[in-house]
Amino acid sequence: MEVHRDEGQLDLGSPSSRAVLARLLLSRGRVVPLDRLIEDLWEAEPPRQALASLRTFVCRLRRVLEPADKPTVLLTEPRGYRLDASADQFDADVFERLVRQADPQRDPAAALELLDPALELWRGPAYAEFAHSTWAQVEIARLEELKLAAVERRLATLLALGRHAQAIPDLEAFTRTHPMREEGWRLLALALYRSARQGDALSVLRRARGHLAEELGLDPGPALRQMEADILAQVPGLGAPPLPPVREQAAPVREPAAPVRIRCLGRDHLLDSASDVLGAAESGDGGALLVAGEPGTGRTQLLRSVEALARLRGLQVAWATACPLESGYAFGIARQLFEPMLAALPEEERARVLEGVTLPAADVIWRNRRGGDLAEVLHGLYWVTVRLARRTPLLIVLDDVQWCDPESLRWFAYTLRRLHGVPVALVVSRAAGVPSDWPDTLETTCSMMPSVRLGALPQEAASALVTEQTGAEPDPAFVSRCIAETRGNAFLLAEHVRTLDRGERPETIARWVSGLLRAAGPGAAELARAVAVLGEQATPDAVAGMAELSCARFPAVLSVLVQMGLLQDGSPLRFVHPVVQRTVLDEALIASQCAIYIGRTPF
Repeated sequence: MEVHRDEGQLDLGSPSSRAVLARLLLSRGRVVPLDRLIEDLWEAEPPRQALASLRTFVCRLRRVLEPADKPTVLLTEPRGYRLDASADQFDADVFERLVRQADPQRDPAAALELLDPALELWRGPAYAEFAHSTWAQVEIARLEELKLAAVERRLATLLALGRHAQAIPDLEAFTRTHPMREEGWRLLALALYRSARQGDALSVLRRARGHLAEELGLDPGPALRQMEADILAQVPGLGAPPLPPVREQAAPVREPAAPVRIRCLGRDHLLDSASDVLGAAESGDGGALLVAGEPGTGRTQLLRSVEALARLRGLQVAWATACPLESGYAFGIARQLFEPMLAALPEEERARVLEGVTLPAADVIWRNRRGGDLAEVLHGLYWVTVRLARRTPLLIVLDDVQWCDPESLRWFAYTLRRLHGVPVALVVSRAAGVPSDWPDTLETTCSMMPSVRLGALPQEAASALVTEQTGAEPDPAFVSRCIAETRGNAFLLAEHVRTLDRGERPETIARWVSGLLRAAGPGAAELARAVAVLGEQATPDAVAGMAELSCARFPAVLSVLVQMGLLQDGSPLRFVHPVVQRTVLDEALIASQCAIYIGRTPF
């Protein structure tokens, strides 16, 4: 805290005198009663002579602040003291006024001219010398929050002016210093995207997701999820804005905004099917759609596009992703869907949603108690869904339904039979062939939904994906070779091109294949390794022998890998994707070399 007059900075004296002035500053011209001043200054343990000491401090301050005999700044009132000064005399008030006047949406250039001098007023942490005083902490926190919001507004203004390259270093520093502020991550991803660094933009969003999950156990908020969906869909509105008009000229007449088109890599017809389901929810009829496809075909990307489309149309969205590690967690998916929505509601509105018929469900999804009668919980969850959708139509998205817990699957089936007249859309993805711990319940639930199936990418979409990964128009022969290696599998194609472009080992593909083989069950990894090693000699008998699978066990394991789209049945057995065969073979060779090395190492 500093006080200046024309001749320079004033000496405010002892820490106690400075504390009196700071406490009066916080009250912004209002009277601070004597008892409150005493309580704050001595932290509820005032000495016997507290009042006399307080008056001494005030007298000393007056001699410094106003040499004239009559006080005009530090005034004595019937109940206490008051500091009489205009807002323009306080740098904190000037800062707040400049930030309020800045309107980046209306005039970003003028906003920047206000925000820069506003932030220059900061010389360090507010009221740093009183940081441990209880009476100062609220104001310190308030000013710090205003400062961070102003920094975010300034960085957003730079993006509005098309100065994304200039904003990136500041945004990198801001997100590292304040990783819990999601707006910083969103702006950084947007700046990178506008700088033709789409991969880096998605990497930033993954970093944000990982940090929030690790530190808070939370998923990103709606703004970050929307940004990720928009980048994946390459929404036209994400591009750099046009240069602002010269301020002396009349503002040009704005043309109507072009409709946003969400890009789905050759799957626009599938997005149309999802759009029909959203339309049914908007009309109050309810609808459902199952998106099936072999692993890597782009099911999650399509679901993200559906989510983005729903948000553009004003629907609420609840998203859940099933995981094999949580498939035994009763109503885990229902909790994942509803907890964020319930937490965002005002307390009174949440209480209305979770009363009456929904009480059995409230115990499960909100109060973290063991559920009672299953039928009552299922009925309660249905009515939670209905009540949440009354305000705004609701899209419920479930990715990887094959790993959903059985209780949530039962609730899905219960709700699907009662969707008529409910403004709810259910969109679910299923990885074809991946085993489930609850196959009968899964098949029954999936059979109740109309479905679309994802396959290989069309040639034009595959070429576009290669261009996106390399950042340049690729040679058609190179595109054809990549498609042949991956058979148009969206994930494999993108990762294969990326590793070739960067000269890296396909570690991401290796981890992906390893995860699929684990999901396929015991014996799957050994069978796949045998097919890769034997090559053209991979007859069923030879593979079964090398994998050490019995005649009874071998057909079942092979059937799973064929249904998952990893192997082709026949003799010899072959991998569907040559790049997967090479990856499995490379991993097998690395494992054998490690085994040989360990075998030669004395222990």
